[in-house]
Amino acid sequence: MDLDTDVIRFATCHDVDRIWAIRTQAIFNSCAAFYTQDKITAWAHSPMPRDFSHILVTLKAIVYEENGRVLGFGFIDSDKQSLESVFVDPTVHGKGIGKTLAFALQKQAMKAGIKVLSLSASLNAVTFYESQGFIAQEPSFWLHPSGVKLECVPMEKALLHC
Repeated sequence: MDLDTDVIRFATCHDVDRIWAIRTQAIFNSCAAFYTQDKITAWAHSPMPRDFSHILVTLKAIVYEENGRVLGFGFIDSDKQSLESVFVDPTVHGKGIGKTLAFALQKQAMKAGIKVLSLSASLNAVTFYESQGFIAQEPSFWLHPSGVKLECVPMEKALLHC
């Protein structure tokens, strides 16, 4: 993937703590209107997986960086043909960072030969992914490793290859 090193780059092991903090802040700030407080708390306070750094590097996660500060991240799993996450620091929501990351991840998926990219959207993210051309399926549930059962919406997008 050709990344603009001034804005988007591959994540490194040095980004892990900031990435986890963005994820946690986004859950607390963006999900409150969609999930009960006990589910949000259990989800957000779940411990970082021990191999999270390895996962990010292996799956070629990308970060959006501005003035040396990581403001968002995302990654796909090419084997599963899925977009695993896009999270943006809540203090910069609405500035196009999520769209920029989603577009870059879709390009990465196309280069990996993925024809249909799937994801499991949290309820607060459905509208965002629809704006990116993903089609919602029937609502479902995702069992978080912490044991919390979260309602989600499976979504798919056919990727156009040139």
